[in-house]
Amino acid sequence: MTECATLGSEIQTSSLRRWLAVMSLACGTFALVNTEFLPIGLLSPIAHALNVSEGQAGWAIMLPGLVAALAAPLLMLFSRKLNRRTLLLLLSSAIILSNAIAMFAQTFPALLLGRLILGIGVGGFWAFAIPAGRRLVSEAQSSRAISLISAGVAVGTVAGVPAGAFIGELFGWRMAFTINTVLAVAVFIYQWAALPSLPAKNSLGLGSLLTVAKIKGVRRGLIIGIFMAAAQFSAYTYLEPWLRFQVRLSASDLSLLLMGYGVAGLIGTFLTEVTVREFGVKKAFLGNILLLACSVLIASQLSNSIMAASILVILWGLAFGALPVCLNIWIYQAAPAMFESGSALMVCVFQIALACGAFFGGLLADTQGTSAAFILGGVLALLAGLSIFISQPRQSEIKPQ
Repeated sequence: MTECATLGSEIQTSSLRRWLAVMSLACGTFALVNTEFLPIGLLSPIAHALNVSEGQAGWAIMLPGLVAALAAPLLMLFSRKLNRRTLLLLLSSAIILSNAIAMFAQTFPALLLGRLILGIGVGGFWAFAIPAGRRLVSEAQSSRAISLISAGVAVGTVAGVPAGAFIGELFGWRMAFTINTVLAVAVFIYQWAALPSLPAKNSLGLGSLLTVAKIKGVRRGLIIGIFMAAAQFSAYTYLEPWLRFQVRLSASDLSLLLMGYGVAGLIGTFLTEVTVREFGVKKAFLGNILLLACSVLIASQLSNSIMAASILVILWGLAFGALPVCLNIWIYQAAPAMFESGSALMVCVFQIALACGAFFGGLLADTQGTSAAFILGGVLALLAGLSIFISQPRQSEIKPQ
């Protein structure tokens, strides 16, 4: 009996350590999203301080996306045998450096240098964190691990964008990056303590990327990811100036609503595991992308109503909180044995689409107004919904347990 109790205690301790490691990766995505999207809540003060337009300031969102799109497959190719723990710690270091550079940037090009370094961290961390977390738990717990790590997106939105806007109003936008630097250092220390050794399973090369790209379900998932990312960031990048100048929210109300967006996103993230289990990933994915499309399109026409705009922004957050989880589960179901390669490709196309969405949304915001960027986002979201409707991750979809 004593031996059984001891064995049970050891198993329980091992399981706890693995979930603490998964949580460290979730904290990593939180710090990553905090850093990647922080300029969204500070777009106007950054533009004013560095003498650029809001549309040009959107390049601070666009540039990391472009770099991440290149970094994800290149890191996959050039880190074939590198222990994933070491790789993830190096990528977390890039997040720290990016924040530190932004904190001291005196010119817009200097800020963009920091954002370029961030792009390397974004591309690599997104490509490797979820597959690494997936390895830490059992098959039955895979959806939960994916949801937890993806929850960093919603939590980062809760803390990063609204808190950044609030801190920017009180102490200036540089203080927001200073606090984020301290946060990134704390996350790095946690990961260093919690992550076990994760030797590379396979010597992945260009052939594995090409092979996974030939899988029909993966290709469909990549197409959906393109429309989804472009839709979100052609509109979301310019949410702060839309709320500030068109809806005419006060600084405190703006921060509060952005916080509401993030809280709704967090709820959407954790509801996804349930909706995918009950309805399958295709129906959960389709329902949330259509909710996003409707919210953004209607919001573009209702900027004169604070109440309506607020409700639509909350629904928008609820929808987008679920979408990264759905996309990762889709890619996993399409190619479970090649999830790391599929994840790298997904990050590549997602970040390219993110950058393009932010860029073209910025052109519309500068020339036609931010409502035009919202219309673009809504139309692209409808195209993503159509892509989901005519696709499925594999011929015989299996709902996660």
